[in-house]
Amino acid sequence: MSQDDMHRMAFKEEAAELLGELEDSLLALEDQPEDQDLINRVFRAMHTIKGSGAMFGFDDIAAFTHEVETVFDKVRNGLFAVTKPLLDLTLAARDHIKSLLDVSDAPDVDDEVI
Repeated sequence: MSQDDMHRMAFKEEAAELLGELEDSLLALEDQPEDQDLINRVFRAMHTIKGSGAMFGFDDIAAFTHEVETVFDKVRNGLFAVTKPLLDLTLAARDHIKSLLDVSDAPDVDDEVI
């Protein structure tokens, strides 16, 4: 296994942990939408996934996560409120990021087979 492969594997493990923390924080925000610590946890999870994803070649994950991170930066700065639709959308985004990670584990398919 190459060093790049080891870094990519480490990123996937870290991202999986962060996605778990993200989900926990989002679910807690349903009951405590004003909790700044929870809002910051959501932002930091997204920020770390984005930055590490970009560093290790997961460009799709980094680009998608950047969009969600931007929304939570606005929440942190008081421009957006935490609402049920925002939490639902962010949970769906979390699921999408997980799907992108899962697809990155799939073996490459030869285009001629498709």
